[in-house]
Amino acid sequence: MKGEERVMTIQTKPRSAGKQYDPLDPAVKQEPYPYYADLRRDEPVKWLDGLQAFSVARYDDVDKLLKDGRIFSSAQFWPALLGEYDPVPEVAPMISMDPPGHIHLRKLANKAFVPTKVNLLRDRTYRIAHELINDIIAKHGQSGEFDWAWEFTALYPVTVIAEVLGVPTERRSEFKVWVDLVLSAANRAAYGPEKLSEIEKASKSLRAFIEDLYDHRIDNLGEDLISSFIQSEIDGRKMTRLEIIQMATLLLIGGVETTTNLLGTTLVELKRHPETYARVRADTGLIPALVEEVLRYNPPVQIIFRHTTADVELGGTTIPAGSAVMPILASANRDETKFANPDVFDIDRKIDFPLMSFGQGPHFCLGNYLSRVEAKAALEVAMERFAQLDVISDEIHWIDSYFARGPHTLPVRFKAA
Repeated sequence: MKGEERVMTIQTKPRSAGKQYDPLDPAVKQEPYPYYADLRRDEPVKWLDGLQAFSVARYDDVDKLLKDGRIFSSAQFWPALLGEYDPVPEVAPMISMDPPGHIHLRKLANKAFVPTKVNLLRDRTYRIAHELINDIIAKHGQSGEFDWAWEFTALYPVTVIAEVLGVPTERRSEFKVWVDLVLSAANRAAYGPEKLSEIEKASKSLRAFIEDLYDHRIDNLGEDLISSFIQSEIDGRKMTRLEIIQMATLLLIGGVETTTNLLGTTLVELKRHPETYARVRADTGLIPALVEEVLRYNPPVQIIFRHTTADVELGGTTIPAGSAVMPILASANRDETKFANPDVFDIDRKIDFPLMSFGQGPHFCLGNYLSRVEAKAALEVAMERFAQLDVISDEIHWIDSYFARGPHTLPVRFKAA
């Protein structure tokens, strides 16, 4: 019976007949997984004319390119993503630096994200989750409806990262707007002057805010992450002002978007898999397994970028030097050669291979542990505080992005416990 029940949880819809994978196509962004399956089977490395890049769909190929920073460079990642809307263009962010150049910055940043440091934040993550739910109940009463995506998941991680950076939490709503607009620069080729002007304004506002924060911290050191960056040194070298401003910007953008999308998508998957939802409701000890399966099955980051430094063969295709390459992390996580029944959502799944959700190799995401800690705390508090928390509609409005994935809005019906 249990095996039969899992088979019923397959949610992937077939792609439209004759349609080819185009990450910019709204239909593909709405439901990309059937297209990923076609890529893995028929075109594991595919030229995408719209993005002038090669997509890479199979697990082994994605793993190989992420671990080979010599051939598959990260140097153009941030420029490819944000273009002229990078808030701190003067210095390369750590995410766009190849070994050994990024090792110094990574060592400094890693001091703030090791599990022992992150574990000190646990009580704050629970407190922030409780405070946000208090606000929701105060606004909407003991039962009713609210938007999980905007009234909880958008505010929760930005509040956590704001506290980590030492940012006043009353600015958190501004932060979320800035982050969304700056990340939307990835679709800049499709936007008109009005939207591009909004993105430019958000980029400058974010830069100015982080600059002011640094300038205040330099004379008023505290326990926050920016103070830690100012004081830390490796081999006698400290981070420069611009490096710290860039690092804080990168951590803010990454720390907000990933966890926001993860928490939104988790509730979507619980809606789609009611038998799993009932089990987690009855035993919140299953939440870590739930989070891991969401990270595999429908991850918050779908695609990242690399550029080749030499001609290379991958998946039977020759990729010329200087080419943009897009490893599809979400496709690798559903590779049939690594994960049994990959299109089945199964929190009891035994995972024998590392997930690609946070990348691999020298740029494996520093914030992966923090994101998991945040998600666990938020979901535990939500299960405790709400006797009912149900997504209302089967139709999900996903964010307009080909590289990130999460619900743009998510109306839920709730009842306080």
